[in-house]
Amino acid sequence: MVKLLTLMFCFALMQDVVAQVQITVGVNKKDKPISRNLFGLFTEHLGRNVYGGAWAQVVENPEFVPASYWPVRDYGNMMEQKLQQSQETFKLTNLVNDSRNGFAAYWASSDNLHGRLLKEGIHDFQQIETGDEVGYIQSGVFLPLHRTEGYELTLRARSNNQTKVTLQILDLDENVLGETNFELNSAWETNKKTIKVRTSEHQKGDAYLLRLLVEPGTVTEFARILCFPDDHIDGWEPELVALLKNMKLPLLRFPGGNFVSGYHWMDGVGPIDERPVLPNPAWHGMEWNHVGTDEWINLCRLVGATPMICVNAGNGTAEEAANWVRYCNDPANTSMGKLRAENGHKEPFNVKIWEVGNELCGEWQIGFTDGDDYARRYAMFAPQLLKADSSISLVANGLIQVLEKSELISRGVDPEWNYKLMEHNGNLVRSVSVHSLVGRAVDENADPVEAWKDLVAFIENYPDFLHNLVVEPMEQANVKPKVAITELMDWPQPRSVGNVTSISGALWYSGIINTCIRSNGLVELVTRSALMNHGGGLRKDRGIIYSQPVYWSHFMYSSQNGTIPLDVKTDSPVFASTGKYVINKENISTVDASALLDETGNSASIFICNRDAETAQKVELTIEGFNPKKEAALMMIESNDLALRNSWENPETIAPVFDKITVKGNTVKYTIPPLALVRIILDSE
Repeated sequence: MVKLLTLMFCFALMQDVVAQVQITVGVNKKDKPISRNLFGLFTEHLGRNVYGGAWAQVVENPEFVPASYWPVRDYGNMMEQKLQQSQETFKLTNLVNDSRNGFAAYWASSDNLHGRLLKEGIHDFQQIETGDEVGYIQSGVFLPLHRTEGYELTLRARSNNQTKVTLQILDLDENVLGETNFELNSAWETNKKTIKVRTSEHQKGDAYLLRLLVEPGTVTEFARILCFPDDHIDGWEPELVALLKNMKLPLLRFPGGNFVSGYHWMDGVGPIDERPVLPNPAWHGMEWNHVGTDEWINLCRLVGATPMICVNAGNGTAEEAANWVRYCNDPANTSMGKLRAENGHKEPFNVKIWEVGNELCGEWQIGFTDGDDYARRYAMFAPQLLKADSSISLVANGLIQVLEKSELISRGVDPEWNYKLMEHNGNLVRSVSVHSLVGRAVDENADPVEAWKDLVAFIENYPDFLHNLVVEPMEQANVKPKVAITELMDWPQPRSVGNVTSISGALWYSGIINTCIRSNGLVELVTRSALMNHGGGLRKDRGIIYSQPVYWSHFMYSSQNGTIPLDVKTDSPVFASTGKYVINKENISTVDASALLDETGNSASIFICNRDAETAQKVELTIEGFNPKKEAALMMIESNDLALRNSWENPETIAPVFDKITVKGNTVKYTIPPLALVRIILDSE
C-alpha cells in the first residue's frame, strides 16, 4: 500500500490575504534522470565580468595603454565618461587631461613630468621623464581591506640609469598606508614584491591611490603593474571561488558570448609577456589576455565545474578551433599537447562540450551570416573538431527568437536558420543552442506587476517556444531533438521594474529550470548569464563581492543532490498576462513546483515558487511513496518588492533564510509569502 505523507507548510506572515494550494508529488512515478548541467553558468570577457570582477587584479589599466585603444563603436563618449568618473571618484584632478597628453588611460601625473606613450613589439609602455624633483604617476584602486591587508605587486619596468621606483598605497587624503621599492636598470625586468596596507579607519568601499614615484633626472618606462590581494586563488577572487564551490556549480561556458566571435585563443596562452594586449573585439574595454584557456580551466577545477568552450566561428577558422580542441585534449606528445605542457599542464584538460559559434544569426555579431552560410560553416567546423577528438559533444549555433508584445520576432537575418542548419547537416548536428534574453520591450513606464506577469507568461509558453524553434526543425531532419540553452536571463532594462538583478530574476530562473526539468531530456544543459557583473548572480563593486537573488535561486537547484524528476501536480489559483511586453496568456498557475529525487531514493528536493506579487499561498503538499524523517531542511528567498536589489552598501537586503521544519506525524503547516521561492529537502527514515 502506498504510504501518504501530507506536509502543510506555514509561515507566520503579515499578509491578510492567503490562497490555498494543493501540491501532490508522486515518488513512485519517475522520469529519466536529468543532467546536472541544467544548473550551469555562462561567462564572457565583457565589462567587469572578468577583469575588475572575477579576476582579482585591481589596477584599471595594468598595461599602460592609451585611451584611444578603448573601442568606440556605438558607445559614443563612454570612455570620456569613464575617465571623468574615475577622476571624480579618486580625486585625480588631472586624469582626463593627462589621458590626452602623453599618459596612459586611468593614470594621472604630477605636474613636473613629461610623458610619452610608446610601443615595443606587441606591448605598449609609459615613458616618463623627471626634472630636478621626484615625480609620480598614480591610478585609483579599490582594495578589499575588509578581507586582507596584504597585496602582491608585479612591476615590469626599466630606466635610463640605475634607480629605484617607490610604490605607495595612499588614501584620498594622501596619507601613505604602505610602500615598497623596486630597483631598476636599463633592461626590462619583472620584479615582484609584497606590501602591507594598514589603516585604522578603513570602511568597506573606500577608494585608494596606487602611486609610482620616480627619482629626479631619470627616464623611466613602465610596461606592466599588477596588484593582487594576497588571498587570491591562482588569480581568482577567493570569495568567487568559495561561492561557486558552495553552490556545486556543474558547468561553466566560456569565453563568450559576442566576445568569442573575434577572439583567437592562442592570444590567451603562454607567458604573459608573449600575450598581446588588444581592444575587446565585441565590447567597450580592453582584452589584457591575462585570462585565457589555462586560467579558465583552472577555475573550473577549483570549483568542480565541467568546462564548456564556445569557439570562434565568426572571424575564426575551423583549423584554429580544431587546434583549440587539441590544445585542451591531446596527450603531451603531440604539437598542441606539447604546447599545453610547456605552459605548465602536462595532463589533458579533457574538455568534452564545444559550441560552434555564438549568435552568428545577428548583425551585431562579428562574422554574422545567413542560415545557408552558417550551415556550410558548421559543415566545415564540425568534422575538423570531431577529427581532433571524436569523443567530444558539439552544440550547433541556433537562431535567436524573442517574444515581444505578443509577437514572435527572429533576431537575425534569416528566420529559417535552424531549418537550413538541419537540412544541410542532418545527423552531424547533435544539439542546437538557444539564447533566451527576455523582456527588452519593458519600458520605464511599465507597471512592475504587469511586466512580471508577462515574464511569467513566457515561462508557461516556453515548451511551445522550444518546440517551434528547435524540435520541429530537428524532427523534420529525422534527428532526435536536443536543446542547449547557453544564455539565459530576464532582461527588462528599467531599474524601476524587476529583472535578473532582483527577486524577479530569481523566480524567473526557477520557472525556466522547472520547465527544463519537466522537458523529459529535451534540454540537456543551461548556462545562466553570467558569472559576475553581467546579468545576475554575483557582483563586485568597490572591491566588495556580494550576491543578487538569482545566485541563491541557482544555489537551491545546483547544491542539492536530486537528479530524478518526480511527477508533480499543482492545484493553484491562476492569473493572466496582458501581452503588453512579452506575451498574453490565460490560466497561468500562481504556484509553480518541481521535485527531484536523488540516486539513492533517500532524499527528495521540492521547489515551490509563489509567483503572486501580493498574495501569500498556504500550501498543502502530499508526497506519495516516501517516508520522511521528522525534520526537514528549508531554504527560502523572498522579497515584497519586484525591483528591490542588493548593493555593495547593503549586500543582504535580499538574503536567503535557512531553517529546519518539524514534521509532526504526517503534517507540517507552512505559508509561502508573495514573490518567494522555497526549497524543502526531505530525507527518508
